[in-house]
Amino acid sequence: MTTLTVNIQNEKDLPVLQEILNRFGLTYSIDTDKEYAFSETEIKNLLQTRQDFLDGKTTARNWTDIEDDLNRAYN
Repeated sequence: MTTLTVNIQNEKDLPVLQEILNRFGLTYSIDTDKEYAFSETEIKNLLQTRQDFLDGKTTARNWTDIEDDLNRAYN
């Protein structure tokens, strides 16, 4: 089995490419880029954490925790 990755810049090209793949009887999957949207609760918690840090109520976060959050948001 061979995998082909195609980056489509113009969304209008997608239906044409799908038709070609269908005519050849090829199976395929479509992955779209998704922007991560933070919930209101996540934003509120982030702002509270920032304020707690500025007020001296907490120390900086562990890098592993920050990295986990970033991976969850962007992967």
